Amino acid sequence: MKINRRSLLSAALVATMLASTSLLAPATAYAEEKTLVVRFYDDPAGFDPSNIFRIENENIAFNIFSGLTTYDGVTGEIIPDLAESWETTDNITWTFHLRHGVQWQQNYGEVTAADVLYSFNRILDPATASPYASELAGIESMEAPDPYTVVIKLSAPNGNFLHTVANYHQGQIVKKEAIEAAGDQVRWQPVGTGPYYLDSIDVNSQIVLKRHEGYYKGPAPIDTIDFQIIKDDATAAIALRNGEIDLLMRQSKQEQLQTLEAEGFKMNHVDNYAVALKVLNLTDPILSDVRVRQAIAYAIDYPSITAALAPSLQAPAYSLLLPWMDVYSDAAPRYEYDPEKSKALLAEAGYGDGFTLKVLGTSAQGVTEQQQFEIDYLSQVGINMELELVDTPTFNQRRNAGDFMMAGRLLPAVNPDMILFSYLHPENMAPGGLNGARYDNPELTNTLEAARAEADPDKRLDLYAKVQEVAMTDLPYIPATASNVFWPGKQNVTGVNINYLAQVNFWDVDIEE
Repeated sequence: MKINRRSLLSAALVATMLASTSLLAPATAYAEEKTLVVRFYDDPAGFDPSNIFRIENENIAFNIFSGLTTYDGVTGEIIPDLAESWETTDNITWTFHLRHGVQWQQNYGEVTAADVLYSFNRILDPATASPYASELAGIESMEAPDPYTVVIKLSAPNGNFLHTVANYHQGQIVKKEAIEAAGDQVRWQPVGTGPYYLDSIDVNSQIVLKRHEGYYKGPAPIDTIDFQIIKDDATAAIALRNGEIDLLMRQSKQEQLQTLEAEGFKMNHVDNYAVALKVLNLTDPILSDVRVRQAIAYAIDYPSITAALAPSLQAPAYSLLLPWMDVYSDAAPRYEYDPEKSKALLAEAGYGDGFTLKVLGTSAQGVTEQQQFEIDYLSQVGINMELELVDTPTFNQRRNAGDFMMAGRLLPAVNPDMILFSYLHPENMAPGGLNGARYDNPELTNTLEAARAEADPDKRLDLYAKVQEVAMTDLPYIPATASNVFWPGKQNVTGVNINYLAQVNFWDVDIEE
């Protein structure tokens, strides 16, 4: 990988200049070369599957790496990837049969079962300090009886294991020699087997992917994907109108979406793909009281905020899970807006005069309109919400370490177990996992483990319903909104299928002449 250091302009300056001048060559000029210019909306944070965070980075990794399985871009169903087939008779022992002849990028040769074992062992190695280690913690043993067979034995039945080994985070397969060659620069030098490889990166302005000619499904239609870093949504919309951008990776401003749709741009989108949660740190002496947590939930009218700010981009959320998930239950407690009940709970907990709620956020976003509403709603019940804004890398580090009183998190997932185990199981407590609330309820833990292992569909649903009931009663996380994702683009850009992880497989994408 080449590190392009030609541009020393700050991202903010780049965005400002883009609004008045054309720093990007018009995408139409590249039509014959099949170059797709895509807006990337934040500072890149690296692409190492062991610790990758944030959806924009995961979109890059999704196209560089492969898993044993992956997700269909249209239906979201599990489909074969590096493993062309698999079998299990008990959901404990899983045998995966690898495709023959799959080639690594950067001339690292053919993929073998040894690469799979190395990748999973790397995630599990405490020295790696991967927040996704807990996802593989159920593995009791792994072996490769031949170069194209992987046998994994679990410590308990897991009917959702095909999600665990999919092309996402811990499921992405890496090459030992490439990891060792990259050393401490591994997050900037990813090597995978996906349809594109990382050609160059300037962390202030641009990420360039090139087509992997040896991809096992055949070369992608587009030669080059040029991700231009434009943080400001209005500036990104201008670039799309001016022909400088072909496709916007995310447009999160309601007014911009309405304008672009009226102007005839294609509104590629997926609805209800993830829940935005408020993570409440239960080690905090104030938030350790469930009555305080419930009071916060009753104090904020998220349906009204959503309707006022972004009815296209958001919907109210009432659970950690989404209604399209097969184990979703609508029987769990809901916290409809009720400021009087909020005040009563605060008084009962000893905070009738209120308290200060410190909220960790990112300086890249600043104080959002939603946060302004939250500050106002909470003030009406006596809670003083103070924002602590830090840069994105610091935010990620502190959130992963559990160093906050309250913070936000969005965890896209097709597998409901990934959400429930990641957020609620005590073995996944921050900093060792995504349980940033540091929640530990033995009743819920036992029920959750039983639900994962249960083979009877009806009993399984009952157990998952109980998990959701307990979680929403204890309320270590407050569901705020369900997110819809829009990638506006030119009409001639086809195949932009956004899955329920808000990812696009660029192997499907083409530019019509």
